[in-house]
Amino acid sequence: MKRSAIFRTAAAVLAALAFAPALAGAQDAASFDARYNSVLARLQSMGCGYYTDAEWSEIEREVGSIATDAANRNDGPAIVRAALVNAMVSADMRRRYSDAAAILRNGIRQADAIPGTDASPLYVKLAEVLSDAGDASGIEALIREYKASRHYSPRPLAWSGAARPGDPLLVARPKSDATADSVPVTVMEKALLRAKSAPGVLFPEIGLADIQGRPVNLSALRGKVVLVDFFLPGWKLWESNLPALRDLWKARHGDGFEVVGICLAPGAPLPDVPWPVIASAPALTRQLGIFGETTNYILDTRGAVVARDLRGSDLAFTVDRLLAGKP
Repeated sequence: MKRSAIFRTAAAVLAALAFAPALAGAQDAASFDARYNSVLARLQSMGCGYYTDAEWSEIEREVGSIATDAANRNDGPAIVRAALVNAMVSADMRRRYSDAAAILRNGIRQADAIPGTDASPLYVKLAEVLSDAGDASGIEALIREYKASRHYSPRPLAWSGAARPGDPLLVARPKSDATADSVPVTVMEKALLRAKSAPGVLFPEIGLADIQGRPVNLSALRGKVVLVDFFLPGWKLWESNLPALRDLWKARHGDGFEVVGICLAPGAPLPDVPWPVIASAPALTRQLGIFGETTNYILDTRGAVVARDLRGSDLAFTVDRLLAGKP
């Protein structure tokens, strides 16, 4: 081989070697995205229904695997995404709030060690987990911690999820504070309000009239199991669960189950249902930190919150248990 050809070959090899890490990094990122999207798709399919411990263990192994992959590559954004989906499995789907909090804390520590990585979504999710656990003081401390961290910034983040996928989420500020110009802080303050109506807390009194002009007072419903259902006409999740709620009311109303519907959109067309419906309750929604999203609260016979956001078989099981006098 001529010397010029040798030099050209050597140069090509060196160039290929120099390019290989970038190519490998791109392939690793693409592999992570594919596995991450696969896990999300599977979790969506598991949103309803009953699954065995073995099935949950399998999905937790998959989620743990993508988290390990992100950490091994020291990929800050991937670490944040993996921690969020991992915490979602533990908190939102399995109600293991302490596990979810530990996952998010670990994600924040990892993100802190990688310059340029924004852990704000992890702080927000941790506030939501603490809210579901009823830890108001923990959220107050978390907000102070976030404001003192390098992740705090007044610049808004892109949050989405309204009536249809891709619609913007309009977040109303839970209090008037000219310095509260950070969207993550605003969402965390909303979680703080929600924590004050977590399981075990007495639900606030309702003293309103329904669309028929009849008074609705929760104190008059003591001794009954009550679902307080905040809804938006046209919201797919709520509408898809309405037939099952009708059936449950019909089957168990005579045994002491009641539903109180509260519409979150004043002036919206209201559904024809057999239970009382209140056209709007802005003072109550502000007190509870509900700013546009559908949600519900199941109350025991004392008027204390038992759980939130139960639907389908989960709601029916809880109603049966409470009507039987079981804690």
